[in-house]
Parts: sequence; structure tokens; C-alpha cells
Amino acid sequence: MPLGYNRVLGDPNLPAEARPHRVAIATWPTMMGGNDPRNATLPALLGHLKTAGYEGVEFAYHGYARYFPGDSPSVITKKARAEVEKAGLKNFGGTLHLGDAQLRKMHWLQNIIDEMKLLQDLGSEFASFQFEIAPEYYYTAGAYREDEEYLKWCADAVTQLRDNAWKLGLNFYLEIHVDRITEDPAALCRILELATCELNGDISHLLARGMTKGKYVEKCLAHMGHTHVRMARLYGDLSAPVTDPKADWEAKGITWGMFQFMKGGLKDGLSSRTISGETGPFQTVKDSLTQDAALVPLYRAMALYADASAKGIAMKVEEPGDLKPWG
Repeated sequence: MPLGYNRVLGDPNLPAEARPHRVAIATWPTMMGGNDPRNATLPALLGHLKTAGYEGVEFAYHGYARYFPGDSPSVITKKARAEVEKAGLKNFGGTLHLGDAQLRKMHWLQNIIDEMKLLQDLGSEFASFQFEIAPEYYYTAGAYREDEEYLKWCADAVTQLRDNAWKLGLNFYLEIHVDRITEDPAALCRILELATCELNGDISHLLARGMTKGKYVEKCLAHMGHTHVRMARLYGDLSAPVTDPKADWEAKGITWGMFQFMKGGLKDGLSSRTISGETGPFQTVKDSLTQDAALVPLYRAMALYADASAKGIAMKVEEPGDLKPWG
């Protein structure tokens, strides 16, 4: 890869193959309410993230809104960017959500273009999209894969989103996610035939459902240009806790399983050069800020693997002792 007009992001002073992958955190694990002092204020949150070893964040302006009540999106964006950069971090990109009803209204595209411009104002270089599946296809085990008219409609919308992101100079990613047009690998592969693009490989959504191999999964991994990483249990939790990551890795637990599955998507490096942690709070994960911080070494190991692959170096990670994220 990359496919189409996505660029290899990162330090422009370095050749593309030498631009290192960065570790970020995605929005919703850090934005939940409650009385946690680590995210009670934006400076507190950014300080926690910097201390934990993150290099940046993947937030749209909505993720900052709770810290600037009553302010307009443009004002939120200006204030948030100043705080992020003051903390020594960068807003690498953001995820935008597309509702089915929203996409069927007049002027839907201009509204999303305006949101992408706000992403740019935050300093972002990519936009990742969650594209909601039509309500009649919720919980139907991928039945939409047989609806060619619907798949073409989806592909047309994806093409318009992708092309307008590129016009703005943003990389474009379509996120793998349940309840989205990307939930069924076979349907997604047909959409990719009609509207070629790179994917945000949140492959926990595949792993939890036991979708780990075959031509459709392999094609999805081959199109992966960005990723959200969440610990998932095969045929189990979509968001699973890891109390002792080092011991879990050594026992070939869920950290090891996720790394092994990720290798196919990390091959040749990610065009976003960004690996975003995203654990919850969801299902049995109650303290996502602690879990994500504890998993930063895993995200760094994934970055190291992707860095090597981007340079044409095939790292051997076949046993836990081959790579020790936690030392």
C-alpha cells in the first residue's frame, strides 16, 4: 500500500519508509464522565496521556466539547489545539460518524466536509469514518452482502467522502466495525471493489466473532492503512481486561493473539503511521485509562513491527520471547 491518494504521514523530513509509527489514543476511552481526576480537565487528561507515553490523540472536536461548554465548534477547535500542542502532543486525526438517516438528507456531504475542515483546524492529517448500516440490516448476519443495489449506494457515498477528504489533503479511512457497512467482510470486499480505499482496521470486531482467516479477511487486512487497537477475546468480549499484560503476553493470551492477528495488517507499514489504543470503558473493562496506559508497550511493539516492515525487514515474532514489549 497505500491505495489511491492516501499519503504516508509522519515526519516529512524523512523518506516515507523511514517515518516511524506513532502511538495515540482514540476518543471515547478518555472522554467518559465520572470522577476520575485523570480526565476531569483537559490539561489533566493531556498530562496523563503524555506521562503514559502517548505521542498524540485521535480526536474530532466533539471529543473536546465537554471541556469547553457553550463554545462553538470552531472555538472549541482553536482552544483544544492550543492545549494539545502546549502539552507536547499532536492531534493526528479523528473519527467521524455517519448515520444512515444523515446520509439520506439534502446537503449531507457539505456538513461532513465542514467537519473534516474542523479536523484540519485541530492539526489532523486523516479522517476515519464509521458508516452506519441501514436499520433494516442490523443484526441480520451480513444479509446486506446480497443487496447489490445497497452496496452500490454505499460505495457511491464512500467515493464522495474519500474524494472530498483527498481534496482537503486528508487521508481517508473506512473503519471496520459492527453495525457498520464494514461489519461483514464479504460485503466490505464488494464495496472495496466499487470504491477502493484504505481501512481503519479495528480488527477486534473480527476477532471477537471468530473471523480470523480466509480470502475476505485477508483482503481487509491488505487494505489496512490505520488501526484502532482493543483487546478482544476470540468468541468472547469485544473489550476484554488485561490485569497483567506482561504475564498475559508470555502465556500467549489476548495481547499475544491480537499482535499475531495484527501482523497481516501492519505489513509494509500503515499510511497513517498511527496506532490508536481504544479499550473502553465497555463490557468488562471498567478502567480504560489504566488499561490503555498499561498497553502502551504493546502498541509500541506493533509500531516497531510496522516500522521494520515498512523498511522491508520481516521481524520474526513467532514466540513471546522473540519480542518482549514489557521487558
